[in-house]
Amino acid sequence: MFVMTSDIHVGEYKVKPASVKWKCSVANFVDICSIQLPASVYVPNTLTGTETPDGFKKLRFMPFKEGDAVSVALGYDNDNKTVFKGYLKRINFTVPLTLECEGYSYLLSDVYFTKSYARTTLKNLLKDLTAGTAIRLSEYVSDVPLTNLTFRNYPGTSVLEWLQKELLASVYFDFDKLYAGASRYGLKKDAHKLRLGWNTVEDKDLKKSDKKTKINVEIVTKNPAGETKKTKDETKKYNASKEVKIRSGLPSAFVNSMKNELQRLEDYKGYSGNIVCFLQPCFEKSMTVDITDNRYPERAGIFFVEAVDGSFDKSGGRQKITVNFFGDVHGK
Repeated sequence: MFVMTSDIHVGEYKVKPASVKWKCSVANFVDICSIQLPASVYVPNTLTGTETPDGFKKLRFMPFKEGDAVSVALGYDNDNKTVFKGYLKRINFTVPLTLECEGYSYLLSDVYFTKSYARTTLKNLLKDLTAGTAIRLSEYVSDVPLTNLTFRNYPGTSVLEWLQKELLASVYFDFDKLYAGASRYGLKKDAHKLRLGWNTVEDKDLKKSDKKTKINVEIVTKNPAGETKKTKDETKKYNASKEVKIRSGLPSAFVNSMKNELQRLEDYKGYSGNIVCFLQPCFEKSMTVDITDNRYPERAGIFFVEAVDGSFDKSGGRQKITVNFFGDVHGK
């Protein structure tokens, strides 16, 4: 029988939780985690206090403060895998005590960015934005050139929102690493394996799309003179169109990559949805999962993990992963 275990650190203390919930998504650069502790806070028995049979002692003071570093690893039989890294954002003095945590985007909440560029790159912009923080840039950040940028006292997270709006960029954290690029598939991660009905809890929400209309995605740019330019549909196979605006002056390769990805999302009519799993294998957003299904083989394939919504409490440990099928997106 497997025993659920945890390795959770808040500041300088290791704690044992009553429950943990966490969420992360490639569509959102803010990862969140909520840790509930018993009415009495316990830490390892290296501190003074009343010892409990499992080697923890009851604290007689509140040991945590906002801004404390937080790491959460969960699993079975002490084979714990990291599911969250970030910082303590808020302490809710309730019963049980609740620690609300935010991923590494928390470090940008106190950053106010002022800088102008005649010419730069996305990578250099993010280097300047994250300078002096513990945030590292992913090795897969796009080096796309940018021109004529001005930020005046922009909150740090507002710069990331600007990238999402103006460049249509995918922007998210891989724990302490910041990724930004034309594609949500920019990170290269290994695939885990799932066999539906065997090492999963529930798969009823993995369904086939019922989209009927064929929609062409048109990328629209406007230059300083007010002239607009649209990407063209050379195939003529679509019966409707959807316009998506993007900043002008971007390289055609970047714009075409964006167009292809958005079109791929629009064209897809296969299976997607949610699968509920146990704590192992441990999933991260932007991973791939190799799914087999002996009951319904048409649902098999390589899926991309867009989001993870996890829980850990006395009733068990679960991961609800949101997946979308795009074939072998990492070229394996």
